[in-house]
Amino acid sequence: MRPAATALIGLFSLVLLGAGGAWAGSIIAVEAISFGNIVMDPDGDLIEIDASGGAASPHVYGSGRSFINGGNSGEIRVNSTTAGEVITLIFPGSVAVSDGSATHTIEGFSARSTSTPVISDGSGLMAFDIGGLLRLEAGQADSSYDFDITVTVQFDNP
Repeated sequence: MRPAATALIGLFSLVLLGAGGAWAGSIIAVEAISFGNIVMDPDGDLIEIDASGGAASPHVYGSGRSFINGGNSGEIRVNSTTAGEVITLIFPGSVAVSDGSATHTIEGFSARSTSTPVISDGSGLMAFDIGGLLRLEAGQADSSYDFDITVTVQFDNP
């Protein structure tokens, strides 16, 4: 059996919540997360993007044997000019990714992304790196998978 070649590219759906004042920060840019082009181990695998310490590339998690070409962590950039504003990213527990016949799961967004809540110093631009853990199941077909992740960006003013 030939290994599956899979491309996974994620797009963010964003929800903006402002609380405690009229001058909440704003989302100014979003870069999609991509797990790259994957030649998958026929037995399945785990692919991780650990962006908890900054921008990151995908890698095989644990003892897997898949090959990955390209890919990147996602990024959400916000503008916060109010010192003391609390910014929190709220992620789903997991996201199902399907091409109609096969389904992958992406999970662990909170543990593999910039830790929040963060308190703004009021200087403006802040960047939050987004990662996740992709579960590839044995026998997946060659395909390109696109997925949406809904991330809530909550701004709480002092």
